[in-house]
Amino acid sequence: MRGDIMNEIYTTVQGRVVATPESRVTRGGVPFTAFRLASTVRRPNPQSREYEDGPTNFFSVTAFRTLGANVGNSLKKGDPVVVYGRMRVNQWMRSDNIPATSVEIDAYCVGHDLTWGTTELVRVSRAQVDQTDRLADEAVQSTHAGFERELLAEDADSDPYVLREGNAPGATEPAPGQFAHRDDDAPAADEKTDQPRLTAV
Repeated sequence: MRGDIMNEIYTTVQGRVVATPESRVTRGGVPFTAFRLASTVRRPNPQSREYEDGPTNFFSVTAFRTLGANVGNSLKKGDPVVVYGRMRVNQWMRSDNIPATSVEIDAYCVGHDLTWGTTELVRVSRAQVDQTDRLADEAVQSTHAGFERELLAEDADSDPYVLREGNAPGATEPAPGQFAHRDDDAPAADEKTDQPRLTAV
């Protein structure tokens, strides 16, 4: 039992919600909300002295019980979020018989990324943590499969919520010849300086 716990992988991912969260119920009657998360790496270019988008990684995130209900009531497509949870890699076969791999996260914590705005907290009942492999539920896998089909049908590069994870509005531009300490410290030229308000309900 101890070895199984040590072999589990827990991760924290910063990114944006790229699909409208879907709220459903497992076969055992447990409510959950699932959504698609895209995380784009920002790297400095030594030649241009500007930050550029790197590869985008996609994750299928599932939150259960109270956390799932709160996620369903709080997040929408395009929201910047930070997710912490147990990660697993799922290998499956596409409809055209081509092997595919997806990365899933059983979320323990989900919140707005306050680099991009402000939010308000409305207190509700505390979420319960379940250590079983909840991602294996048929309803959860069906929801994730739907996300994968949508991803295959769309060009991810054309989605404005995928790329330009970018820089925080209102931050200071790095001095010539230098890069900011974090890639979100310098605003892009076309970004507004007003902070958006992210309201949790």
